[in-house]
Amino acid sequence: MRLLNHFMAIVLVLFAVVFGLGFALSNSDLVQVHYYVGTKTMPLSMLVLGALVLGLVVGWLAALPTIIRLKIEKSYYQRHQAP
Repeated sequence: MRLLNHFMAIVLVLFAVVFGLGFALSNSDLVQVHYYVGTKTMPLSMLVLGALVLGLVVGWLAALPTIIRLKIEKSYYQRHQAP
């Protein structure tokens, strides 16, 4: 069962890499991003990837207090479990 899980994980990662490369090659046009202090030109795929990574980090940081609270509750219940 463990081997099947590893195989499925590898297949999923390979699919994501192939999909990502196809997306990057299809969206290689340059776009201008206007910041408050300047302008930067970059490929559209890099802009989308940056937005995705930023969203993942912000979402993880937003969920972090709940994750920590649940881990503390779990350890409390495991220590005070009736025999």
